Amino acid sequence: MTLSITTVGLLCAIFALVQYISRSKRKSLKFLRGPPSPSWLLGNEYDLSHQFEVGKLEDPWVEEYGTIFKFAGCFGEEFLHISDPKALQHILHASSYHYPKTDDVRKATRRIFGRAIVWAEGETHQRHRKALNPAFSASQLKTFLSLFQRSIERFSDKWQAEFFSSFPSTSGTPSEWKQINIYRWLPRITLDVIGESAFDYRFGALDATSDTTINDDKKGDLGSTIRHLFDDSTAISKWSMFLRAVRRGLWWDPTFQNPFNPDSPLILTREDRRFNSWLEASKVAARDILNKKSQESGQEEDKDILSILVRSNHLTDPHKRLDDEEVLSQMGTIILAGHETTASTTTWMLYELARHPEDQRRVREEIQEVWKRKREAGEDVDEGLNSNDYDSMEFFNAVLKETLRLYPIVIALFRCSDRDDVIPLDEPIISASGEKLKEIPVGKGQRVHINITGYNKLKSVWGPDAHTWNPERFLDMKKGTTLGVYANLLTFSAGVRSCIGWRFALLEMQVILAGLLERYEFMIQDPEMEIYRAQAGFMVPIVRGKETDGPQMPLGVRRLKESSMEGQTDV
Repeated sequence: MTLSITTVGLLCAIFALVQYISRSKRKSLKFLRGPPSPSWLLGNEYDLSHQFEVGKLEDPWVEEYGTIFKFAGCFGEEFLHISDPKALQHILHASSYHYPKTDDVRKATRRIFGRAIVWAEGETHQRHRKALNPAFSASQLKTFLSLFQRSIERFSDKWQAEFFSSFPSTSGTPSEWKQINIYRWLPRITLDVIGESAFDYRFGALDATSDTTINDDKKGDLGSTIRHLFDDSTAISKWSMFLRAVRRGLWWDPTFQNPFNPDSPLILTREDRRFNSWLEASKVAARDILNKKSQESGQEEDKDILSILVRSNHLTDPHKRLDDEEVLSQMGTIILAGHETTASTTTWMLYELARHPEDQRRVREEIQEVWKRKREAGEDVDEGLNSNDYDSMEFFNAVLKETLRLYPIVIALFRCSDRDDVIPLDEPIISASGEKLKEIPVGKGQRVHINITGYNKLKSVWGPDAHTWNPERFLDMKKGTTLGVYANLLTFSAGVRSCIGWRFALLEMQVILAGLLERYEFMIQDPEMEIYRAQAGFMVPIVRGKETDGPQMPLGVRRLKESSMEGQTDV
């Protein structure tokens, strides 16, 4: 059955009218300032989706309008843009579940992750979190330390064979510089780490050849799907933006509620096809892992992620149990979120250290000092560094924090109020009438855009040089409004929905950074090369002028004399 243009136009007009009536009942944000809307149909959303460089539009808006302002969505909808510390604390901490994810974000999240913890809300989210918490405790994560360290040794061996085979690891002089695309290499180690630590499963990413990511068809499909997951999700056409706005206004999601065939989801866009392919591939991998685990006799006290998921699946109490779909969805979520974000953050960290060789040298010397201290204390250096050793390195951790501040891989969060509310402000703003406002009233259903990159670069929080690299700021930080789970950053979110795996990611990045800087030196070989932060689902590195080549991070790398445990690594 085909619909005439007249019928389609009539349906669109009815939809727009329903949306207008629905939104006219909400409290207006006309008392706030904000950027002018280019059109009622697409608002500022179309321009924001084409803001290929992170912050290109929003940074000037924050400078002009303050830490809270309005911007226009499709069909004249008013969005609240927030980077104010106290407002964020109120929404993410104090309000608990009263600012859930918006319906369209939950629909998209379900299409990517299934019914996992990132999709869940309210009591369902509490149930998921309670089931997973033991696997991410500080004590449990310490058991992964030796695995992380073995993985970085295997990674180094792979680089040795791939790039430095003519340079013996015992040589007394550094090797020649090699240009390596760091962005394509780091996901290999983080995928292997998450596979072995979370599921006792080998993805074999480090064993792949230089032209592939995973070394067999099934795993290759998974890795390829991850790499292309957000292709075309940004910079979409006006027609696609219009369809996306219509879709989010529907009370049902056609992807999961096909009226013609309930067993087959509808494929409406190329984005649907990619999301569904990832969800299917991740569940196939998860099911294989789960079947293998189910055949083993795990111990009741085992607290690895997979053991906990298996036990939660066998519980009879519905308030504690995770069903089959939820277990598979958690596994796919952990695979994606547990390796891609960590790899990307570490990529940016090595980039900044390559740009600032004095900081790189300082971190390396700090690592050597820890080894020296351990030897002088009579400790067994063959056991490697422990978690206290990593935490004791002040500047080392300042570099990690500064990277997380400047390069949050997830750049924004989307929420909506489930009731009328008043949002307090840390920094008063000027209203459209010139009045100074210290709080913002919002109505039920108000959509909120949380700007993570904006908060992480607020001058009032981080100092006048907030837009530039300066790890020193974390050596003498002044306390302000408390936000986030780590270093007052919003990178791991905050409150009841904060990232459950942040400690895992932090320890893994500490081990990778220390392991690489003990063995390698990094530099920018081409001083004319400019890398910028692009939004493509996640924040990714793009070489200006080479956008068609996709995300990449080409850095100069050379192997150092490897004798760090003797405190004699040469540069």
